[in-house]
Amino acid sequence: MTRRSLIVALLATVALATEAARADKKKKRRDDEDHDDALSAREDGSILPLSEVLATVDAQIDGEIIETEFDYEDGRPVYEFKYVDGRGRVRELYVDARTGVILEDKPD
Repeated sequence: MTRRSLIVALLATVALATEAARADKKKKRRDDEDHDDALSAREDGSILPLSEVLATVDAQIDGEIIETEFDYEDGRPVYEFKYVDGRGRVRELYVDARTGVILEDKPD
């Protein structure tokens, strides 16, 4: 490898690492905003408590929930759950955060 190739490779590595760090920071900021949105919506009573929705969902699925997220889909507040079903497959479940009604259950 020539010296020039080595320098180019090192610069590319630094650029990729910098971009990865920016992406991680941006994701953390979005996660913090999701948490703040969920807290505000829960405090003003516009969504159900996560614990209540979890109890309802847990009774309706055959599996174990491994991830929970709050988001807005087309302006509607939703809880998004990832779970491993009885056959070991990862699935995504979307639940209306206002009513607790399951909107969609699909493979991940």
